[in-house]
Amino acid sequence: MDFSARGAILSIVSVCALAAMHGGIDIAPAAANPVGQPLSCVPAIGTAQLIPPLPGLFLPLPSIRGISEFDDLAPAPADLTFPPSIDFRDNTQGFNSYVEVVLQRGSLFVRPRNSNSTWRRINTPDCLDGNIVATSVDSNMLVAVDKNGWIYSLDNMLSGPMLWNWTHSYGGPIWLWPGATIPQDATESPTSNKWALSHRMSTSFVDAEGNTHPLTAGLVQIVSLTGDGSRITYQDPWLPADLSYEIGGPQQGRFISESLSTSGSMTVVMNRYGDMYTRKYDLDFAGANHIPGRYTWLPQGKKPEGPSQLAERVDTRYAAISLPAADWQQQPKVPGEITSRLSIHDTGPAVEDRELTVEGRENGRTGYWHKDVRAEAWQFTATDQPLRQPLLTGNPGVDQSRSALAPESQLSYRGALPAGWILNVDNFDWAQTEHQATLTSPTGRAYPIELYTADELRLLPRASGLDDTPRGLEGALDLRGAQPWLDGNAELDNLIKTQFGGQQIFEVKVQATTAQLAISPTGITLERI
Repeated sequence: MDFSARGAILSIVSVCALAAMHGGIDIAPAAANPVGQPLSCVPAIGTAQLIPPLPGLFLPLPSIRGISEFDDLAPAPADLTFPPSIDFRDNTQGFNSYVEVVLQRGSLFVRPRNSNSTWRRINTPDCLDGNIVATSVDSNMLVAVDKNGWIYSLDNMLSGPMLWNWTHSYGGPIWLWPGATIPQDATESPTSNKWALSHRMSTSFVDAEGNTHPLTAGLVQIVSLTGDGSRITYQDPWLPADLSYEIGGPQQGRFISESLSTSGSMTVVMNRYGDMYTRKYDLDFAGANHIPGRYTWLPQGKKPEGPSQLAERVDTRYAAISLPAADWQQQPKVPGEITSRLSIHDTGPAVEDRELTVEGRENGRTGYWHKDVRAEAWQFTATDQPLRQPLLTGNPGVDQSRSALAPESQLSYRGALPAGWILNVDNFDWAQTEHQATLTSPTGRAYPIELYTADELRLLPRASGLDDTPRGLEGALDLRGAQPWLDGNAELDNLIKTQFGGQQIFEVKVQATTAQLAISPTGITLERI
């Protein structure tokens, strides 16, 4: 089959025109497949780049012939053995509400979800088929990775196989960057649970203040553990094709995760003792994507939910998305033996509708522990299948989330405000949403406050972390923790009136480098100490 033609099904003329203007994309097959490029027989353009003209069209395309389309796929070789059930989403198998997928011998095999149907080979370009080392599937998309870490996306996984199509493009602008790779330290082993695909197609989510917000547009990201496991990188195909965006980890970024899973913008991490945290987080939830979202760092009282994401964006009668974004939530420990193999998947239309699954053992029988993310109690389902990972040494029921933490950031900053005030920000980790800060008055009295930040939306690639190039952050100084309204805090109350326009939460922009934090519109510059 002509995969370039298959990839173009249902794509629109405007996308093709954009691709032609974007000189870095070559949609014609090339003879060579160098390590520094994705495999060239995989198309550059597919339905992943399709841009619906109206809100509400980010929905699964209907199958052409339904389940019967699976019969057109070649059966799996008779000598392959498949699991009796697919219970985990990891880098060797996965599922959505429609299909389940297994990676064997470098090829992908599929059947309808929860069926006893024949396993069949997914149609894959010849240069990629047999050379896939890891995969992940979530909602309407699957990604496959080759031995060099290149990402290949298979779209329309909630529809029949006739509409499935591949693309090797990944990254901004709008999925047209000619390829991206998974972080190298996340792909050392296909069974290590260090990265996963998230495809959010939920209809609503609840922000940190309890406001429910409608969702229309979908969002794709690949989330990976990097470094020692304390850094969490996310790659969005609409963002620059770099590793510069992160989800600040639990315990102020010091929690060392052993494994990770993500689904529909909710990520779960686990350390080597079996302690787990979950967080709803993506570019939209973080607060910097002002194209679909309207945000506020300020109290907004009780406002009604908008009838649609577009109405909420343009009509201030409806509640904006309250920031900072919801923090990590610690999950109850599993009351039994577990491994580091964990998974999360969607169970309903809201972002909060997610179930956790952890491989383990109870009373000598192997299987998996599972629960809704909002539930307190775990349940066990026996499968009697061999464990894929070694049992962890963590003590069930004992919180070890602060054991063996990574070192805290060594970046601390200090700067002068008018009238002899000093602002300190200690152990600054740019990826964190909340930073502890201290205002010190001319009398020497220290007032604890918070600095909130979120990474700005960028159009051009940049290096990860902080360096000499300013990283733009949006956020707020929150002075409420110092209780300026108390009678004994008149000096702080006066500072708020003269320096911060009388606002106890003062919205700011920050230009961060390893040498300084420049905070506007206050005119404050903090130097590294």
